[in-house]
Amino acid sequence: MKKLFLLLYILFIPGILSAQAVFEPTSSSVYEFLNRLSVRGIIEFQDELRPVSRKLIAEKLLDAERNIQKLSGIEKDDLNYYKQDYYIELETIHDSVSQKMIVFRNDEEAGFRPFLYKDAVFSFTVDPILGLTFNRQYGNGFKHRWNGLKFSGYYNNFGYNFYFKDNEESGGALDTLKRVSPEPGIVLHDVKGNGFDYSNIRGAISFSWKWGSIDFGKDYIEWGSGRRGQLILSDKAPSFVSLRLIAKPVDWLQFQYIHGWLYSEIIDSSSIRTTLVSGRDSYYQKNKFIAAHILSFYPEENISFSLGESVVYSEKLEPIYFIPVIFFRLSDHYLSSSNNTGDNAQVFANAVYKNYSLPAKFYGTLFIDELSLTNVFKGGNLSSVAYTFGINFIDPVVENSELIVEYTRVDPFVYLNSNDLQLYNSHGYQLGHWIGSNARQIYASYKQWFLRGLSVNLWGEHIVKGQTELPEQQYELPYPSILYGPRLSITSFGIDAGYEIYRELRAHLYYQYSNITDDEKGRTPEFKLGSNHIFGISIGYGL
Repeated sequence: MKKLFLLLYILFIPGILSAQAVFEPTSSSVYEFLNRLSVRGIIEFQDELRPVSRKLIAEKLLDAERNIQKLSGIEKDDLNYYKQDYYIELETIHDSVSQKMIVFRNDEEAGFRPFLYKDAVFSFTVDPILGLTFNRQYGNGFKHRWNGLKFSGYYNNFGYNFYFKDNEESGGALDTLKRVSPEPGIVLHDVKGNGFDYSNIRGAISFSWKWGSIDFGKDYIEWGSGRRGQLILSDKAPSFVSLRLIAKPVDWLQFQYIHGWLYSEIIDSSSIRTTLVSGRDSYYQKNKFIAAHILSFYPEENISFSLGESVVYSEKLEPIYFIPVIFFRLSDHYLSSSNNTGDNAQVFANAVYKNYSLPAKFYGTLFIDELSLTNVFKGGNLSSVAYTFGINFIDPVVENSELIVEYTRVDPFVYLNSNDLQLYNSHGYQLGHWIGSNARQIYASYKQWFLRGLSVNLWGEHIVKGQTELPEQQYELPYPSILYGPRLSITSFGIDAGYEIYRELRAHLYYQYSNITDDEKGRTPEFKLGSNHIFGISIGYGL
């Protein structure tokens, strides 16, 4: 036993003393800032697997500071702004042992803080979450109110974070489902006459060492390089509980593994029972899980390539899927029998190339749902395939700007399965791209920064989507072509002016035009059809 403890000490303690992990939410503006610098070759940063740890972001901010002569005036101001936000992580990197407490005041080093405490081994920060949105949409008024709380911190090599936001949407034209929409899916709490309530809750605890971390929590995980949506894992479905392992033993290789507990929305009939109150029966959902891993290679600082697979399975936990390095597709063969359809497996890849001379980033994602090489060799269909290709130009016209052009195609039956308990979804929302299957999208945007935190984004997109597929059609010949059946067409464009006024304090003013037609009855809310204009303003504190 003493030898075992000695081995663990040798392997982990040297890295534990400087390793901590709290993960930055995928919606944070810091990712956009670091991406711009990496495409210009100022720093090395990969953002196809998010979220990343705040400590890693702080390290990249220090890299940017070492090349500060290459930054524009606005980028220098951005750097100082983010250094305040990542004050605790920067102090950790510098091995600071000083103690500091801030209670609802502005600090020169850490910015405005409702509460912050740090010493040599422990830190704790708290921020409220408050906000309001008012707009005019689909001929009706609309209001979105939210409030909540978030906190995070470290204790030695442990990190922890918590986030809660209570939401209320009200007005005359409300979309409670948010199906074919870039808005994240929700779990309704209460539906009123002219409004509804729902909440967002996230949290995690992590343990880190020099070359990796393991965490258990509930958060959004995004895999894929898409800017308007991710094919592999996205924020469309509500966040789910997962166990995650991240390992980067060398600079040119990273491995990530997750095991997640999904929400099936399918009742286990054997669990139904009556209670003491008539009409309030008790029941449980059928169990549903996901296991996924991805291996990323970085042969050069401007090139990355990732390859991975996932499997959605149900009913009971399978220990074999807790082995991070095992092939899940072959594991499914091991678990399946001649009278069992098996689990729902996927394979995927992502590639990024950054051309510093342009400067521009070229990226692509490939997602294959239920790949069957046997079927291909027999002349059949290459199963269900989805892909995204995009290019991101930095400063294409003037300084402090970016241009994005992106195309996505999702074949019929991607994210679907003959077994409804093994659909690639949670809470009824697909885990991947928000446009769903049997669809394609082209998206473009131009963004210009005028001051630190002040930007204007011009964007437009066109989406065409075929019918909602019937499961049995996947096994019929001839195989349905892309966009078959009654079509949904969405053409929209808009302008969004955003300003990060102060740390965590943000305001948005926006306009959007949409023209929607849908030949399939009941898929799109009636009030969204036709030409519509949306004007709105939003202000909030906290993400």
